[in-house]
Amino acid sequence: MTRGRAGAVATLVAAAGLLVLTWAAVVGPGSLVSGTPRVFDREPPAATASPTSTAPPGAVSTREQLIEDTETVVDLRWLGELLGWVMVVAVLVGAGLLARHLWRHRWHPPEPPESADFEVLPDLHRVAAALAQSSAAQLEAVAEGSPRDGIQRCWLRVEESVAEAGVRREPWETTAELTVRVLRLLDLDPRAIGGLADLYREARFSRHELGEPERTAARSALHRLHSDLAELEGPRR
Repeated sequence: MTRGRAGAVATLVAAAGLLVLTWAAVVGPGSLVSGTPRVFDREPPAATASPTSTAPPGAVSTREQLIEDTETVVDLRWLGELLGWVMVVAVLVGAGLLARHLWRHRWHPPEPPESADFEVLPDLHRVAAALAQSSAAQLEAVAEGSPRDGIQRCWLRVEESVAEAGVRREPWETTAELTVRVLRLLDLDPRAIGGLADLYREARFSRHELGEPERTAARSALHRLHSDLAELEGPRR
């Protein structure tokens, strides 16, 4: 049974019980259902004057005649009282159900809105400045050692610049994913970002030999990123 139906039933029971209780209070519990004594069919015969007189043969004694002329009366007033108490209990139960229904469906203040998670954008000006300051170190790193080591070092320099700008890494992000996300927020050349990130992953996780063409490609991607950063910093200055 749903809450709405339970509340309606409780209301009807309480209303019916209140009506019956009012009626019982007016007429009295004993008058609801009771037996009605039945009167004698005829008057009992008068007693004889002389107690010593004997009745003629075949005559019925006065006591026996009274027993025959008197019908048994059944007193059902207790049943009316019982019914009255039953009605009182029904009213109390209905009132309790109604009170319970009203209590469960009482008014509650609206819940405060849940706080919405939103992404806090990094300070892009600070990020661009940090990348521009480390541009020379990035180019030096890509030129040192083997092509594999140089590509990894220059990318790590870029990651360090992003971290120094105070950008928060999301729990689901790696440092490389964070760096790519921030570079894209700066509206830099997406081909240069993707190319440099791919070269870093290839240099770190692959086992085949990397040569000077890969080093040159990484250096070209860095020059393109530095050029875009200079264009971003120029109007602000």
